Amino acid sequence: MSILFCWENGDAELWRNEFSSRLPDYEFNVHPDVRSIYDVQYILTWMPPIGDLKRYPNLKAIFSIGAGCDHILRDPEVPRDIPIVRLIDDASVRDMSHFALHWALHFQRNFHIYAKQQRIRRWQRQPYHTVDEHCVGVLGLGGMGTPIARLFADLGFEVAGWSRTRRKVDKVTCLAGLGELPQLLGKTSIVVSVLPLTSDTDGLLNSERFALMKDGSFLINIGRGSVINDVDLIAALDSGKIAGAALDVFATEPLPAEHPFWGHSHVHITPHAAGPTNDTSAVVQIVSNIEKIERGEEPYPVWDWALGY
Repeated sequence: MSILFCWENGDAELWRNEFSSRLPDYEFNVHPDVRSIYDVQYILTWMPPIGDLKRYPNLKAIFSIGAGCDHILRDPEVPRDIPIVRLIDDASVRDMSHFALHWALHFQRNFHIYAKQQRIRRWQRQPYHTVDEHCVGVLGLGGMGTPIARLFADLGFEVAGWSRTRRKVDKVTCLAGLGELPQLLGKTSIVVSVLPLTSDTDGLLNSERFALMKDGSFLINIGRGSVINDVDLIAALDSGKIAGAALDVFATEPLPAEHPFWGHSHVHITPHAAGPTNDTSAVVQIVSNIEKIERGEEPYPVWDWALGY
């Protein structure tokens, strides 16, 4: 029995040590060095080579080393009868929650304005609205979005959340479906997107949706880059409709050097760093799911082909 590690930029030895201490009966292979394709039962991967995942006849599960599975699904030949298990562990949820909070406070307390004032040596205190005067809208109330919404609510923000189907979260106004999206956009001053990329969310945040937002509102995207129409966002920023955007994810990554986001004064860019994979906590979750599968139980959370997340 063997586990195949397929992540070109990952620390293979760290992962090998973590797995060897928890699953000593499994051989740990590092792609492309595979002793036998017939022994591989589990694959841990980020950006696997196109066409590679279909090569292993006794494969039981594919583990994404991250919450998203786009990097796996870009392969048109990925086996559809093998469960793809997403990675949502407590460390990543914590980090993404803190990231969203950082940028929300950054905008709420006018730090984006103070940074510009410092460059021109201007001493001028800016008026600001307290947290209870801000409504934060969280798009996506899944394993990531729900803890983020709860964090903002616990800190005194008014919070509204939106999802495909109706959810119930304490202290959060929960809205659902495209028909209720305008209600959320119209009442929030800070929008945090944690949406997955599906046929329904691709390009969802476009000129039509930006027009519904409050004048001078802010956008934080830590979900998927293609949820935003880049051209429309730039137009909304140029007009002042949106006062600032903190973007961690993009339709094309790395973000091309010629992309206008780089030079835009109202855009803050981070390189897909909101919730980096924590090797140790990720291994704990993956091992737990492997043990479930070996007991005949279902791993969690599994990619749903029908829902697109």
